[in-house]
Amino acid sequence: MMKESRTIDITSRIQSEETFILYGYAPICANCQIAERMLDIVSDMKGFSYTSIDLNYHKDLIEEYEVRSAPALLLFRDGRLVREVYAFQSVLHLTEVFDDFLVDGQ
Repeated sequence: MMKESRTIDITSRIQSEETFILYGYAPICANCQIAERMLDIVSDMKGFSYTSIDLNYHKDLIEEYEVRSAPALLLFRDGRLVREVYAFQSVLHLTEVFDDFLVDGQ
C-alpha cells in the first residue's frame, strides 16, 4: 500500500500506469478500516500494491470519478476507470474482483 497526498501525483499515475488500484477511505469510517484490512489480505495473497487516499482531501477526484461513498475501490486500466467497488462484502469477493481485474490486464 502507498499513501498519497497530492492529487496531481495520483492523476499522473492513473494516466501513466497500465493498471492502477486506488482505495479511498474516510478516517472516521469504521467500515473503511474493515475494508482496508480485507484489501491488505487480498493484496498480500495476490502480490499487488495499491494507493490509499483520504477522500476528505481529494474532492476533485471524487467529482471526476463520481465516487459515491467510502470505502471506495477504483480500478484503472490504461488511464480508464474500469471497475468500482463500494461493497467489499468479504475477502473471497475481493479475491474474485482482483482475479478478474488482474487477469484481464495481462
